Amino acid sequence: MTAAPATREQARQVLALLPPLRRWITARVQLPGADIELSVRQYAALCGIHEGAASPGELARLWRVTPAVITGIVDRLEKRGLVRREIDPRDRRRQRLALTEAGRAASEGVERALVDDLANQLVTAAPVELDELNRAIALLHRTFAALEARTPDSAPFRAEDDMLAWSGDEEPTAPRDLVATPRA
Repeated sequence: MTAAPATREQARQVLALLPPLRRWITARVQLPGADIELSVRQYAALCGIHEGAASPGELARLWRVTPAVITGIVDRLEKRGLVRREIDPRDRRRQRLALTEAGRAASEGVERALVDDLANQLVTAAPVELDELNRAIALLHRTFAALEARTPDSAPFRAEDDMLAWSGDEEPTAPRDLVATPRA
């Protein structure tokens, strides 16, 4: 099945939203005067650990990067007292990652700032526009889930993953997909 020209243009418009969204998130996460200055990758790592990625290897698989990339990020977070490495009680040869209270507070604070800024901007929209946005978001979730399911060697789409692992700070990356999630 070939998409109609109007549908192709809508697809282009969706993709055109990604660069300004990525720039805004990167700038907002690194905003001077924020509760804690984090890079986007550091914030993504905190969120990944908070969501259950218990090891550097799990984060590396989630982001599709080498473990060395994750090790550098986790090292910096550990030095800042935001993450700690623990021995896995089931396999003492393995490390588990855990957020410290400061790490949990930093992750939640950045997320709160992003959500608040976006919500404060969206409040200017008309109720009918917000209803349309809800329908569009539902459509995009279904679309991205279907695309992920069709993509070989692809982790299942989770809404919380798509904006958290964008490139733009510590290590050089190569784009994994259209939102520039890094991979090795």
